[in-house]
Amino acid sequence: MNNIAVFYDASCPLCVREMSSLKSHLADQVTFVNVLDNNLMTNYPEISIAESKRVLHVIDETGSLRLGVDANVYLWELTGTKRYLTLLRLPVIRSIANVGYWVFARNRYRLSRLLTGKSKCEQCDI
Repeated sequence: MNNIAVFYDASCPLCVREMSSLKSHLADQVTFVNVLDNNLMTNYPEISIAESKRVLHVIDETGSLRLGVDANVYLWELTGTKRYLTLLRLPVIRSIANVGYWVFARNRYRLSRLLTGKSKCEQCDI
């Protein structure tokens, strides 16, 4: 098992699309954990299933927990692509990005329906 773990909502088509893209770059470096899989989640008792359904969680290589925008930027930094996302860590931009992330996270199923034609799936595969 890898030291880096990402916890994602496998019922969200947009979330799964993002994780699939990340997995194509990071499959050997990161463990992708479907938070809907109770058996898998027993390996991570420190991660709240309810919270990880609400916001992206990543345990980085130091064991620190990263959430939301910070988690996403961290993962894309690992890929060596989308370097422009590091701008989201600048103080003013970070505040705006965090608000945007929370709006996205609360409305991800509606946004998924608009962008993919599917609001939710049983458990999408990455």
